[in-house]
Amino acid sequence: MKKFLFLVGLLGMLGSCQNEEENPYEPKERKDIVMSRSEEQMTEECTEFAFRFFKQINQTEVKEPNWMVSPLSASLALGMITNGAGGNTLDEMKNTLGFSSSSLDEMNAYYQKLTRELLNLDNSTRVGIANSIWISDEFDVYNSFVDVNKSMYNAKVSNLDFSSAKAPGVINRWCSDQTNGCIEKVVSEIPNDARLYLLNALYFKGIWKEKFKESNTKLEYFYNADGSKSYVNMMHQSEKFMYSYDDIFCMAEFPYGNEAFSMVIVLPDEGKNLDDVLDKLTYDYWKELNQNACEQELGVALPRFEIKYKKNLNDDMKAMGMKDAFDDSKADFSAISSSPLYLSLLNQSTYIKVDEEGTKAAAVTLGGLWVGSPGPSSSILPFWVDRPFAYLIKEKSTGTILFMGKVTKL
Repeated sequence: MKKFLFLVGLLGMLGSCQNEEENPYEPKERKDIVMSRSEEQMTEECTEFAFRFFKQINQTEVKEPNWMVSPLSASLALGMITNGAGGNTLDEMKNTLGFSSSSLDEMNAYYQKLTRELLNLDNSTRVGIANSIWISDEFDVYNSFVDVNKSMYNAKVSNLDFSSAKAPGVINRWCSDQTNGCIEKVVSEIPNDARLYLLNALYFKGIWKEKFKESNTKLEYFYNADGSKSYVNMMHQSEKFMYSYDDIFCMAEFPYGNEAFSMVIVLPDEGKNLDDVLDKLTYDYWKELNQNACEQELGVALPRFEIKYKKNLNDDMKAMGMKDAFDDSKADFSAISSSPLYLSLLNQSTYIKVDEEGTKAAAVTLGGLWVGSPGPSSSILPFWVDRPFAYLIKEKSTGTILFMGKVTKL
């Protein structure tokens, strides 16, 4: 009978869920992340993973009208556990994440550089990244697995008595601390066969470069995908933003702070159903939209919204090519422990809130392993987000995508 090991990836981003003082710092000049040619190729592959991940969730989520996933959280959590994989399990995990032509050392170095650099791009944006590994007192993990996560992911490693009734609270408290209360609970109870928890936490608070004035917010209709309409708080402003359009989508980019990070709203053309065209939002199409973007004065109407979402990702990752990891007869995690393991559980929970000040969001990715373009215009173009839309939150210089989501009913 195989035992199991829980791996938890935790991402808390784009804001505090507890009260905190306004950031007193004026944004300084934006910094870029400078990548080598091989790192640029890895970035391309990771962004391709983000769009494949988004498309996969869009195909399988049939109940919730609004949802959000974090490609960055999923890739960091899975990247850490990939260091424990071998054989075909290792190949499938690397291929799925976008590192098919890279070694484990190259993958780890890429994630190390990316997470380090994300901390230093905007002095007015609060970013924090933390990793931890919690090991059951009775479970032996290879030093090599612990060491690589310490050195490359700066993971804090702690032993914990999993049989204690207080153990879930210890882990949950760490999650809450790292996300300033956005993610308060990832573990309800620890099963008897659990041996290890691994968490990746990222915290980010971004304030719009151009804030929306609360006095301009009005109750207006949002036209839901099911044919109904709702009165929502619609924020308004007229300002210059990067903008692009074609006969399928129009896109506007709303930066935070010094523009190192931004939210991009992707709105289907009027008369088009979001679900009918969302499959066209591939990475190649995304690059085209961005290449054709230019600065344009927009009359923006953007709804306030707040969303919580949770999804089991087992079947989604299998569909994306990560099959052996979930198969107890084929999984190879022999670089973690002498006990045979397989990935039993992979969940992601997310939270986002958008208002006049900026954006607050959080995501948790939890896995369990068992043992056994337009030209410039002088006129103001309307960009009314009063119908279903998709959105992304990204870093500018690399295009790294932190969140992707969809809103169809408010």
